[in-house]
Amino acid sequence: MMRFVLTPELRSALKEPMGELIRGEIPEPYLKIRGELERSKGVATVGDVVTENVLRLGIKPILAIYDHRTKRRDYDPDIEADAVLMTVRNPPGTITKALLNAIRKGFGLARRGRRVYISVNGEEDLAAIPAVLYAPVGSVVLYGQPDEGVVLIRVTPECKLRCGKLMSKMEVVHDGD
Repeated sequence: MMRFVLTPELRSALKEPMGELIRGEIPEPYLKIRGELERSKGVATVGDVVTENVLRLGIKPILAIYDHRTKRRDYDPDIEADAVLMTVRNPPGTITKALLNAIRKGFGLARRGRRVYISVNGEEDLAAIPAVLYAPVGSVVLYGQPDEGVVLIRVTPECKLRCGKLMSKMEVVHDGD
């Protein structure tokens, strides 16, 4: 199985938000960006708390990626019963081929009007990078910045290029292919 592994240099670079950090206590950051989320071509969420808070606004993500954990504690977000549910394994600090394929397939289903939830066995900490790569231009990707707020990434061709460069700097590991 091929996977992309975060290097120590990238780990420090990714401490900086990949988009606009909307600060505040929940639900404040979500209320600030509600209008933009409603006008976008689609919302993709990464993280349990982010997904749940977007749903609380009445906005249904076209793609939601979560791992049933927040701040190292178990967490069970409310998800929609009618969404397509996929499950993948993805260790911390990595992006597996399985996660990449699920995100790509998920956006393909979203183009056909389905909503997709990807439950990650492991960690979804880096899933915003491939989410941006596969998300339609004009959509937004949201992920949480613990104890600070939510990060809003507006998906543009330039943003996709930046995420592609990040992926290319990750270490590629082949586990018993």
